[in-house]
Amino acid sequence: MYENMEANFEGAQTVRVKDSRIPLRHEVRPFFQPILSLQTQEIIGYETLGRRMRDGQIESLGPFFNDPDIPEDMHLLVDRHLRERAIEQLNAANVPSALFINLKPSWIYRTYKRTGVLPTLELLRKYRIDPAQIVIEITEEEFTGKLQELTQIVELYREFGCTVAIDDVGSGFSNFDRIASLEPKILKIDLNLLKKSAVHAGYKALMQSFSILAGQIGASLLVEGVETKQELHHALQTGARYVQGYLFSKAEPYFQHKDAFKPLLKEEMSLFGQEEFDRYSRLLAVHHRLDALIHTAVSIATAEDADQVIERTLQSVTDNCIRMYICREDGYQISSNYIRKAEIWSKDVSYRGANWTWRPYFISNILMMNLQKQGMLSQVYTDLDTSQQIQTYSCALGEGFYLFLDLLI
Repeated sequence: MYENMEANFEGAQTVRVKDSRIPLRHEVRPFFQPILSLQTQEIIGYETLGRRMRDGQIESLGPFFNDPDIPEDMHLLVDRHLRERAIEQLNAANVPSALFINLKPSWIYRTYKRTGVLPTLELLRKYRIDPAQIVIEITEEEFTGKLQELTQIVELYREFGCTVAIDDVGSGFSNFDRIASLEPKILKIDLNLLKKSAVHAGYKALMQSFSILAGQIGASLLVEGVETKQELHHALQTGARYVQGYLFSKAEPYFQHKDAFKPLLKEEMSLFGQEEFDRYSRLLAVHHRLDALIHTAVSIATAEDADQVIERTLQSVTDNCIRMYICREDGYQISSNYIRKAEIWSKDVSYRGANWTWRPYFISNILMMNLQKQGMLSQVYTDLDTSQQIQTYSCALGEGFYLFLDLLI
């Protein structure tokens, strides 16, 4: 099969030898960008990227693969040649690292439907590569075939022992249907989404939603495009398990030592851990300031009683508290909303009688507070009214009443 592929490659080169857009066979080289584990701070794998060596210069093959005027069969021939050279190099280097191989869903689908063969698996057999070392990255592109059939084909890679990943999640075509159907073990976040989330609350919330999604489906989050230490810290905040980017290394024609970036990662993760510890310490200071109130018998019979409890507490809360209210354990709010803007507290009685059991965390938090007999701090989320990133601290007040404080982070 591969002899025929090489012959086709050479024949196509002969026909198009005058087309400078198409690389010659000997010009095509695999380069490898390291992927690092934040768990071990080691290189655990490499993404295979195509390069063209021409006139002593290194050129990306991106423009070639993205050129719509070049026949797709030529794209596929060059990609398969590049893939074989990468697997051959992995075999020769005898390193335990994983190799991340990009495959377009349309290529997988059409090739298997036409031939009944998955060329990548044939290459693994040819070079006797442990399939556990291979990550099949399903790339971002519009796919017009049948998703159920694509899922069945991708399952063949998984059954063979490869890991399945979805590339460029959040960039457009990598939709939730594809994620749910393919059940990847790795979600690779588009670098543009990461950069936008650093300065835009909406994109930050979207990043956090992918982190939650990964946890729900049993996948790990890989954040690419990490170029600065600040972006590394941002990746840590979103729950990334793996990272890659120019902060560590550009793609190189060789495999690097697994500990090459461990000192950098250890230092930055230590700084990040201390920053997070300090932030949570400030948030949990709320608990200590309210300790006397929590352990004092509080009598609440009416909405006015609840408001008086809050008004006695206003001076005890930390400066980052923007909202306070009291609910019964059935979810109904008994107090008014007390809202702080520009250091001034205001009272909104319209929230009396609102029910909050529709919020996913409400019932579980009530049960946990009753079980643990102490206050709780929620996960970070975006406030519906202010669009700011907040956490909610909640604690029991006497029998059947609960105080909630919304805190800026």
